[in-house]
Amino acid sequence: MSPESVRVFATRGDAEIAAARLRAAGIESMIRAEDEGGLNPGFYASYGVRLLVRVDDAAAAREVLGLPDLTLHPEMVEAMVQHSRFCAPEEACGLLAVDAEGVVRMVYCCSNVDRSPHRYTVDPDEQYHAWRHAEAMGWDIGGVFHSHPGGEARPSPTDIERALDPSWWYVIVGRDGVRAYRIDEEAEEVAVLVRR
Repeated sequence: MSPESVRVFATRGDAEIAAARLRAAGIESMIRAEDEGGLNPGFYASYGVRLLVRVDDAAAAREVLGLPDLTLHPEMVEAMVQHSRFCAPEEACGLLAVDAEGVVRMVYCCSNVDRSPHRYTVDPDEQYHAWRHAEAMGWDIGGVFHSHPGGEARPSPTDIERALDPSWWYVIVGRDGVRAYRIDEEAEEVAVLVRR
């Protein structure tokens, strides 16, 4: 099976329930707990558990589970990755403009005023200019991206605590690629689809 991740769950039990829903819909899935460290599956009540399906079944699986997708143009992904490389070893950051349907229309690469490898704050002046540009185009600021230099693209406790709006896209660039989340007290991974 050539797998694609459709969601990361906090507990193995939640992943098993989702796998059962997919099985009932005729979609084969596999559960992989990245943080088990080789211990007996289910030994811990809570850790990151990834639900995987065949690439060809990913869209149907997301529909069955009611999961949103984040579609990004390849140039947007490239801009975030290049900005992250430029800012390393500090965290890079920026904003995402979305249209009325929530589709990302622009990536604004911004300065991190914290100048830290472990946290970020978007420069307020740059945030204002991004907001003004988005408004002039009929868009809203509907997300943020940042990097984890040398780390995985998963939200830290600080990222979750500082999340501003549960309707926003939270994109993280890490050594394992570009991943996206919705954050409302806890992080829920969403699929990143790269399309022109």
